[in-house]
Formats: sequence, C-alpha cells, structure tokens
Amino acid sequence: MNKDNVNNESSLSREEIVQEDCQTQHEFASSAGFLLMVINGTSDPIFVKDRQHCWVLANDAYCNFIGRSREEIIGKSDFDLFDNEVADASWEKDEFIFTTSNQNESDECITDGDGTKRFVAIKKCVFSDEEGNQFLISTIRELTQQINQHFQVEARLRESKALLEEILNHIPQAVFWKDSNSVYKGCNSFFADIAGVGDPKLIKGKTDFDLPWKEEEANWFRLNDSRAIESKIPESIVKPQLQADGRQCWLEVNTIPICDANGNVTNVLSTLEDITDRKEVEVTLQKLYEELEIRVHQRTSELTKVVTHLQEEIKQRQAIENQFRLSEEKLQKLSANVPGMLYQFKLGADNQFSFPYISSGCFEIYELSSEQISADASLFISCVHRDEREDFEKSIANSARSLQPWQWEGRIILTSGKTKWIQTASRPQKQQDGSILWDGVVMDVTPLKQAERALKRAYADLEKRVEERTQQLMQSNRSLQKEISDRKSVQSELLTSRQRLALLVEQTPLAVIEWDIDFKVQEWNKAAENIFGYTKQEAIGSHLEFIVSQTALEQIHHLKTALFSQKGGTRIVTENITKEGKTIICEWYNNPLVAVNSEVIGVASLVLNITKREEAQTTLQEQEQFLRNIYQGVEQLIFVVNVLDNREFVYADWNAATEKAIGIKSQNGISKFPEEVFGDVQGAKIRQQYIRCLEAGIAISYEENLTIQNQELCWLTTLNPLRNAEGKIYRIIGTSFNISERKQAETQLKQQTQELETALNELQKAQMQLVKNKKMSSLGNLLAGVAQEINHPANFIYGNISNVNNYAYNLLNLVQLYHNYYPQPASEIQKMLEEVDLKLLLQNLPNLLDSMRIEAQRIREIIAYLHTYSRLDEAQIKKVDLNERLDRTLMMLDNRIQGKLKHPSIQIIKNYGNLPPVECYPSQINQVFINILSNALDAVEESIESKQTKNNNPQIQIRTEFLQSEKVMISIADNGTGIPEDIKGKLFDPFFTTKSVNKATGMGLTISLQIITERHGGSIEYISQPGKGSEFIISIPPHQG
Repeated sequence: MNKDNVNNESSLSREEIVQEDCQTQHEFASSAGFLLMVINGTSDPIFVKDRQHCWVLANDAYCNFIGRSREEIIGKSDFDLFDNEVADASWEKDEFIFTTSNQNESDECITDGDGTKRFVAIKKCVFSDEEGNQFLISTIRELTQQINQHFQVEARLRESKALLEEILNHIPQAVFWKDSNSVYKGCNSFFADIAGVGDPKLIKGKTDFDLPWKEEEANWFRLNDSRAIESKIPESIVKPQLQADGRQCWLEVNTIPICDANGNVTNVLSTLEDITDRKEVEVTLQKLYEELEIRVHQRTSELTKVVTHLQEEIKQRQAIENQFRLSEEKLQKLSANVPGMLYQFKLGADNQFSFPYISSGCFEIYELSSEQISADASLFISCVHRDEREDFEKSIANSARSLQPWQWEGRIILTSGKTKWIQTASRPQKQQDGSILWDGVVMDVTPLKQAERALKRAYADLEKRVEERTQQLMQSNRSLQKEISDRKSVQSELLTSRQRLALLVEQTPLAVIEWDIDFKVQEWNKAAENIFGYTKQEAIGSHLEFIVSQTALEQIHHLKTALFSQKGGTRIVTENITKEGKTIICEWYNNPLVAVNSEVIGVASLVLNITKREEAQTTLQEQEQFLRNIYQGVEQLIFVVNVLDNREFVYADWNAATEKAIGIKSQNGISKFPEEVFGDVQGAKIRQQYIRCLEAGIAISYEENLTIQNQELCWLTTLNPLRNAEGKIYRIIGTSFNISERKQAETQLKQQTQELETALNELQKAQMQLVKNKKMSSLGNLLAGVAQEINHPANFIYGNISNVNNYAYNLLNLVQLYHNYYPQPASEIQKMLEEVDLKLLLQNLPNLLDSMRIEAQRIREIIAYLHTYSRLDEAQIKKVDLNERLDRTLMMLDNRIQGKLKHPSIQIIKNYGNLPPVECYPSQINQVFINILSNALDAVEESIESKQTKNNNPQIQIRTEFLQSEKVMISIADNGTGIPEDIKGKLFDPFFTTKSVNKATGMGLTISLQIITERHGGSIEYISQPGKGSEFIISIPPHQG
C-alpha cells in the first residue's frame, strides 16, 4: 500500500508539472498569437527585410497586395520580384535607411499584382535585435477614395507641371521669375545657362548680385523689377550691353508683374532675349540705305524720298515675345516593410536533409505540418514541380558549395493537387560538425481567411498532439522526460517569436495603440510617443479625447459604432492634438480585437502622421496654379497635340490666346483631329506639318497662311516634339506668332527695293559709261605724259651705265693694286676695309651694275609699250597680235609676278596657239587683259597668304586658240582662292567688289564684259571652284562687222 501511495504521488506530481508547462506554453502562445493577430489582422501590408535586403517576414495583406505567395517572397530580394529599374530604386532607398537609421515615409502610386494602380502611403524604419542584426520594417497603407482623389489631382498637377516645364524649356527665350523682393524663384534651362548656374533648380534663393552680372547690370535689373512692382504694368525694354571682348550686344527684357486676388504683386515674371543679330541687321541696313541715299541724292531727289520712306518702314518693325517659367518638382522617398515565414534547413555531412525548425506558416504554404516536414524532409522537396526540380536542386547545391545566399523561385504542387508559386531565400552557415545550416524564409500569397483557418488547424493539431503525449506520460517516465524536453524547446521558440514580434511592434514607424472597450489606452509604443509627445507612462489609462480635437469627436462616435458592431477595420483621417498643443493631421487604421466568444474586448489602432503630406499637396496645387496663370496669360498661341499609337494627332489643350485667335474653347477641341478644328483643307495642311515634325524628331519652324474666323493671317509656328522614357514621341508642343503685319511690311519693302534697284541700275549704267569714257581719254593722255617724262631720265641712266661700269672696274683694279703693294695698310684703312666689307663689295658690285643695266632696258621697253598704248585710238579698229598683247600686259605686271618677302614668285605658264591677226579696239582689249590678269594675281596672292589654303605653288596659265567656230579663244586660269558661291551671281554687277574701297571700284569686270560683248560681239565665261581656282574664257570673232 505504501508503495502504491508513493507511485500515486509521483504520478500526481508529474501531472502537475505537465499542466504547469502547458499553462506556460499557452501563455506564450496567447501572447505571440495576439501580436500575430495584430500583424495579420490588419488590412495593411507589412513586411520585414534583413540587412541583405531579403524578405524575412510578410503578412497576408502584403502577399495579396503584390500577388505573390510567401514562398515566392521570403528569402528573395527586389531583383527577384521586380524589374531592374524598380529594384535599383528600392535597393538604393532601403540602403540609405539602413545606413542612416532614419525613419522614412512617402506617398506613391504603385501597381499591385493584378495590374491595378493603387495609391498608398509607405513608411520604413530600422530596428535591431538583441544580437545587433538590423531589420527594415515597412508598412503600406492603402488610401481611401478621398485620398485617391487627392493623389489623382496631385498626379494631374505633376503632369501639368511637367508639361509647363517642357514648354518653358523649349521656348527660344530666357525666362525667369522672382518674388517681390527680387529673389529668384526659378528659371528655364536657357536662362540657367546664361546665368552660369547650369541647373535651373540652383537659381532658387539667389539675387542678381549673386549672378555673374556687373554691379551696374545687377542694379539695372533690380530697378527694372521695382518699376514693374510699383506700376503693376508689364513693360518691354531694349537695353544695349558691352561685352567683355568689346562687342556691342542688345538685350530685349520683358517684365510682367503677377498679382494675387487682392491686386498685390507677389511675383515678377521676366523674359530676356539677345536681339543683337536683329539690331546688327537693322544697323547694317540703316548704313546701307544711308549710303544709297547719299549716292542717289547726288543724282536725283526722287530717289532720296524713296530711300527715306524705306528707312521709316524698316524702323517700324517690332517683335512681341513672351516666355514661361518653370518650377521645381518635389519627390518623396518610398519605403516598404514585409513580414514572412522562417525556417532552418540543414544539410548534414552525410548529405542528408533535415529541418531543425519550420515556423507555423508552413502549413499555409505546403499543407503539411512542421512536424511532418521535420520528420521527413523529402516531403518539402517532393512538393517542387517536376519541371522546376532540377533547377531547385542545382541552386541548393551551388549555395552549399559556394556558401552564398540561396534564392529560388518556382512552383510547388500540394497534396491536394493545388499549384502555388513560391519564393524562398536563405543564408548558409557552415557548422562545426561539417553540416550546413540555412536560415531562410518562404513566401506565399494566400487570402487572409485561408491563413487564419490554416493557423487554427495548426493550433488544434498541436493541442491534440499535446493531449496524446500527456496520456503517454502515464505509461513511461522516460517518455515523459522526453516530452518535457520537447516542450521546453517549443517554449524557447515561442519566447523568441514573442520577443521578435514585440520588437516589431515597438520599433515600427507606425504608432501602435491598444484601447479597451471604453477607449482608454492599454498599449502605447515608441512611435506613438514620437507622434503625440506623451510617454507610455503618461498615455496608459488616458481616454482618447486627450489626443483628439473637439471637431473630430463626432467622427470618433461613428467609428465606435462600426468597430463594436464588428463590421471590420476602419480608416479615418482626423485632426489630433499633441502634448505641446500642436494640431497635426493623422491617418488612423482601426481593427476590433475579438475574443474567442466573438466578444469585442478592445481596439487596435495603427496611426500615421500625414501633416507634411497634406502641406506638400497644398503647396503643389499653389505652384500648379501659378504656372497655369502664366500659361493662360501669355499673348502668344500655345497648343498641345497628343501623338497616338496609330500616328494620329489629336489636340490635348491650348491656352487662352489660342482660344481668342481661333474662336474655339480648349475644352471643345480636346481629342479632336486637326480637320475637325480647322476644316478638311487647312486641317490636312496642318497635319502634314505635324507629320514632318514627327519624322524629323527635332523642333521645326515654318510660316503658314490660315483663314481663321473669315480672316486670312500669316503665322510663324514652332513645333517641339516630346519623348517618353522609351524615346518615343508622344506629344508635340506648338507655339505660333501672328506675323501678318510683318509680312505686309516685307512685301511692301521688297516692292520698293525692286523699284530702287531698277533706278539704281539705270543710274549705274549711265555713270559707268561716263566713267569709262573719261577714264580712257585721260588714261591715254596720262600714259603719253608719263612715258615722255620717264623716257629722258631712263635714257640718261641707260646711256651712262656703261661709263659707270668702266669707272667701277677701274676703281676696283686700283684697290687691288693697293692691296698687292701694301698688304699691311694703316689701322684707319684696315678699320674702314672691315666696315665696308671690301670682299663682299668686290663680289657684288659687278652683279649690281649688270642688274641695273637689265632693269634700265626693261624700263625702256615699258616706255615704248606705253607710247604704243597711248597712241592706239579706241574708236579705231586695227589688226593686232593678241599673243603679243598678252606678253606686253604680263611685262607691265611683272612687278607683281616676281617673288617677294611674303610669297614666292608666281609661275606664268603660256600655251599660245597660232592666231590670225584679230580686228579689235586695241586699247580696250589691253584693258580687258589687265583687269582679268590683275584679278587672277589678287586671287593667287590671297591663297598664298591664307592660313587655310596656303598655296605654295602659285600658278597662272594663259592659253590661246583659234576655234573651229571661227572665233579666237583666250583662257586665263589661276589656282587661287576661287569665287564663293554666294557672290557668283554678282560678279559682273557694277560697283560690286570683294576688296576694300581703296583697292578697287568694282567696275573692272563690268567694263570688261561690256567691251567684249557690246564692242567686239564676243563673250566672257568663267569656271570657278572655291579653294581650287578660277578660269575666265574670252571668245571674240577675228573680224568685226
């Protein structure tokens, strides 16, 4: 009996121990279950990443959100789930948060697993476990319809803002804007380049004194702003400016004050354009017309009136241009947190697989309990789809061999026949016994209710197994000890899980608050302290009114009703009061806490401070309205054309100036084709220009005549194509200016210019004939006089050269005798001999005398030619030898042909044919030869001195031939600079010359053409290639009359 009592007592003691262990395990499970219920019970997606950017935890809402299972998510990184662009951006933002440990929140429009765009708020933060490992927690809150509408408005505002920025950057003017204190608020890229800041964003906050202007220029800009602010009237100023290199330039500055609703000037919009080219053209035209007026005025008073009228017409030309400005774009950072299912996978030294640990989420993914897989690891592998198994096993083998993180994505087939996609990732670690242990996660996308049912079945399974093992304890003490050991292991795991979940709640960036049924605080995490300012000790037990404003109490009353009626979670946005009395705007996600008996025992709330987001949205709306005012306020026509996928063109918008010009409201033209707006004929013409812009791929400008509102006007239109991220043109921005008045002025100017040219040509012909007659008459007299005056001294020089030569030889002989008989002269004589360099003098003096004799002979020949030239009367036709005439002309130009310091001698290549005597006016033919040969010499000399061509072998080829057409041909060709294409048509115009005023009159070729064609019935033609040379071909008949 005593032995039985002892056994009974021992049995009772064991039962108490088991009950105590069960109670402890139940408490841990309840605590962990509560935390899991908070995470999985919320409708907001939540996930956690480790330091390697791999998912280690993901709740059911996140799996549903991205359309992936936990097995597909856990252990994977962004590069395994998303494309590279999205993954790179997410990786960079997460790495920044890991590195700085800063909390980050942002709003974003993203696409979920079903391809639906959803507007969400994302918040991220970093926490560390007891071992110092960092984890990134992220929560995603889907916004309500009101917030969605706000985001849609914000998206439209951003699109409109981006469109206005594109328009500003494509306007051919510098655009900038300042506040009422002349502080820059923005500019377009054109002005940013001028100001030397490069990026338009860098101009913000600067003044004119911060930019590379001179002090007087900065003061001028400030004074210009002050005038516009005081007068509230736009003004346009043309300002001269002296550049650093001494060049004069002109700037046109338009200043437009922008007023608020009360009429106060809040901003000043300015445009700046360099109109130097236009001014220089005006100045050049002014000078030309003044010169033309002087010339014509000397001959006729009628032409003076025409020129004066023309100058007045030119001065009336003006241009009106306006610009836009661009504002800065603000972006917010994104973050996300993912929870997930954990496991440990072991590869023994004997290549046997086992699972030391698998979390309770295993059943949700594989429909297998953790005990089953722990008992038979092959079940885990056998679930892999047969098409994926080879890759699955190969990836494990590679990770085991390299000890690199293991990541795999594929399909599994469950025992029920259901197919799922999973993602798994883990990090291997070699153990002391040679085995390899992977710690990883598997993610699956499973509906929330399926997850809850799977969890309940898992707990029921566990309780059943515990009951079975409890009964077995009565049969075997050894089995009892083993069961107790197993339960302690489970207890340790539950404790670890509870600690992790506690860290998650404490370190999440969301405020986590638990209320009782009276809405008194029961739990208050660190994020709640940061948002509301109350410590946990101050908040516990306080009623919700201590952080809710009076205006939100009615909204809270409806919230209570919905929560206590168990209608699911709610979301509200309310004004809240912090401890410091500051009003903030918060977003609340509330879920009822329901007991097993379906009784509501409290409420769990997740809170996000969205004050900055609301303020940012308000600021963005104000900026969009500011840019919209500029867009609608300018006077130039601006229109936007969308390019559809089928290359059709439809209008997207146009500004108020366009509405006024075409008489159609912009809303009535949206999505309409050009033919629907402007009619079939004009619409087709406009469409062709859009097609030309699309094919060119760059901005194009053109003039077009359009009949709008029964009035035909001329427009200067510019089309700028816009490209999307793929480089495809999806939109065209157009601007148009009404240039009808300018066209009318140009037409009138052309007509008047034509009349002036006609009168001027007649006057020039008369003047040319008069000049030629006087010139030839005076030239003959001059040549005769010059020849007579030069002849006497030339004869004297030539006649005495032989005497000088004899005297010099006698003196040289005498010096030589002195040297022979007195080899050692006195020092003064020796010094003089060194100074005069007697040896050089003895060597060069005979050569010098011979050269003087030759040149004197040449002077006599030139004088004889001048006598002949002056005696030949141009009114009398004579027979002459043209080859001889060419030689005499070359002799007169010999001084230019011979080499000089700056250039070598010009080679004259003669190829004379056998010509008959030619009947002509000799003096006139001489004049033609001199004119054309002189021009050839000018071209060759210019090519020698040019740095670009650098002619080292200058040549002039002269060829004569008697043609079968009974004409004599003279060809004069050079290898000089050639004739530019733009002046070939003016070559024979009177008074046209490319030389300076002092070097030429512009009459040489004109007179030559008239002599050959009118006086001799011949022709002059030329062939020229710029940079290669020119050839003039003269043809005249051998007989006149």
